[in-house]
Amino acid sequence: MTSPDMQADILIVGAGPTGLTLANLLGQAGIKTILIDRKTNTVTEPRAVSIDDESLRTMQAIGLEQEVLKDVVAGYGVHYFNRPGGHCFGKVEPTSKLYGFPKRNAFRQPLFEATLCKGLERFPSLKVCFSHELLSLEQENNQVIAQVRNESGQEIEIAANYLVACDGGRSPVRKQLGIAMVGSSFQSRWLVIDTDKDDDPFWQTRVYCDARRPVVDVPGPHQTRRFELLLRPGETDEEMLTDEKLRELLRPFRGTKSTSIVRKTVYTFHARVAERWRVGRVFLAGDAAHLTPPYAGQGMNSGIRDAHNLGWKLTQVLQGRINSSVLNTYESERRGHAWALIQLALNLGIVMAPSSVFRAKLISGLFRVIGMLPPLRDYFLQMRFKPKPRFSKGLVVPSRIVSPFKVGEMFPQPFLFDIEDQPVRLDHMLGDCFALIQCGNTAGNDLSKLEHPLWDSLGAKRILIESADAVIPVETDMRRLVLKDRQVSLTRALFDSNAIILLRPDRYIAAIFDLQGEFHTVQALEALFGIPTVPSFTDSPAAINAHHELS
Repeated sequence: MTSPDMQADILIVGAGPTGLTLANLLGQAGIKTILIDRKTNTVTEPRAVSIDDESLRTMQAIGLEQEVLKDVVAGYGVHYFNRPGGHCFGKVEPTSKLYGFPKRNAFRQPLFEATLCKGLERFPSLKVCFSHELLSLEQENNQVIAQVRNESGQEIEIAANYLVACDGGRSPVRKQLGIAMVGSSFQSRWLVIDTDKDDDPFWQTRVYCDARRPVVDVPGPHQTRRFELLLRPGETDEEMLTDEKLRELLRPFRGTKSTSIVRKTVYTFHARVAERWRVGRVFLAGDAAHLTPPYAGQGMNSGIRDAHNLGWKLTQVLQGRINSSVLNTYESERRGHAWALIQLALNLGIVMAPSSVFRAKLISGLFRVIGMLPPLRDYFLQMRFKPKPRFSKGLVVPSRIVSPFKVGEMFPQPFLFDIEDQPVRLDHMLGDCFALIQCGNTAGNDLSKLEHPLWDSLGAKRILIESADAVIPVETDMRRLVLKDRQVSLTRALFDSNAIILLRPDRYIAAIFDLQGEFHTVQALEALFGIPTVPSFTDSPAAINAHHELS
């Protein structure tokens, strides 16, 4: 029998970046959660080294972006060289902050995990149990029963409505469920060397596309640095990890200077995806669901996207706002984008680790041609080749409204100005709920006139974004928040349209509609969310007229 203190709404297995992010999201919503991990604490050795703008936006959503940014080198790029000491033939230096943060940032995973773990102390609904190992699990009576060995070696029972496995690439939960990993059979072995007390002031990543031995040199915060070197067939771990061999391998980059090595290991990189991400009340997330080569720096970031996508849906289901059937959209929304990033990593691997000297020369020559063509140069310089997150199916309503943005994509996060003319990021005004956004107060299409009780049941905030020269009356409608776009961060076309945009809690666009299309949009959302239609609205004159127009 499960003791009361070992019963929860959600059981998370694995306290890595994905599990810790999910726990913070659930804790923020007051969801009773238990997080277990067989380790004694968060990791102490460096692992992932790159965090992107989307992940930092999720950190903002859980109120930890300032703490995380203290241990981040923000906005670094990539310089491509033909060999150590050779010439730079290509650069990627993105400057855009579409989602409110730089696209590429260096970080240290131990510091990052420690910050996320510290953040859990804010929430009384969370229970964190390190030195707890999952032994087995069963699903019965609309709950998951987990047998766990605690820090004293005793076997205890934990019961939860749902279990989320964030337990890594070798996921014991995935194996217990009998889920196979499918996809590319790609794999390669890399020697990873992490250093501290680094005296190299260069803060961009260097990639040496040398067919003899490709090398990646990544700067980190607090005078840290990582070197990744591709191992050749026949080179053993024992041979390559000796101090003498490490000095030889680092000599082209460090010369005769001493190097403070804090970690050395050999990784095998895979590109694979779990064939299923859900079995009943058990979900896979992070490396348990997908394994990504590091060339694009997206492995951990994909896991954080998983956490945000699944976290808000679990919250809404457990709070009774939407039906549990929406949880089926977790995999359908996340799988395609996760695989697109794996494909990006594989393609970048061809550039970073050319298989022959001829191919290396071909790649450097191609980059030189690209550098002479401004549109192509900017395409690579600003990292526009990175697949944007976009859902073609899931919790989104197709729209025929002309808008510069599309349903299913992440909405930008501009700096705006409040009624007191103070700068503020958009997400700080959104909170962790749905939001209705309108740009420009179009007569007759004001979002304050939206009537359906669905908006209030979803807790949707109403936000009007005005242009810099707009005059806001003193008697501002208390049902909406008014912000000004003084920096013209959002496209002018959005202000000229009649669009009302419904944002989900994870900042993705769920619907784009106008006042006349409210009835149709509500019907579609109710079907997606499994919410019964409210008769009083469907019988209203506005709804009847809208229904006739649609017919």
